[in-house]
Amino acid sequence: MSKAILITRPDHDLITTYLFQWSEHVIHLANKKNIKVLDLSGKRANEKTFTSYMIKNEPVLVFFNGHGNEDVITGYNNEPLVAVNKNEKLLEKKIVYARSCNAAENLGELCIKNKTLVFIGYKKKYTICYSHASVSHPLQDDIAKLFITPSNLVPMSFLKGNTAKDAYRKSQESMARNFSYMLSTRAISAQKDAAPYLWINKKYQVLLGDPNASM
Repeated sequence: MSKAILITRPDHDLITTYLFQWSEHVIHLANKKNIKVLDLSGKRANEKTFTSYMIKNEPVLVFFNGHGNEDVITGYNNEPLVAVNKNEKLLEKKIVYARSCNAAENLGELCIKNKTLVFIGYKKKYTICYSHASVSHPLQDDIAKLFITPSNLVPMSFLKGNTAKDAYRKSQESMARNFSYMLSTRAISAQKDAAPYLWINKKYQVLLGDPNASM
């Protein structure tokens, strides 16, 4: 395996566009650390390209951004990239972070049984709340920031050499801090209204596999 990160970044709807743009922070850090970035952005987030890159490059860290369910993680236009009992073996011996709804429920568990080192993801829906006034400028969205910044800490912690348990802990602690802020008098009403959704993200984010695994 190469010390590389593979990132899937479809951008075919509002939520994937938000994730597409906010993932730039992860890419910037990887470049700063001289870690090779395999960026499957836009239409390149398809099964054929994903499979080819996984086999040819063998990245140690795989960071999915896209929709999904208990059995599948999708890419551009919701094309399945990894699915239960189909191609989960592509993730063997990999560190995986899936920013995708429900994927840790069945797919994540199966990946660990098939020798994925670590699978961090969500057993329920992963939600991003956002400001309608900021949809044309996602990186300036102060509501979305409260959701996406903690989730970015997972891959960014791995890029810094942290273990899986530390990456998970940092993301959890960041969500807890943001949740407290959203309930405080400093938060605007829209941030207060979004607080329950962040709490659900925190509650159902899980670490499966080896907590001591790292890049």
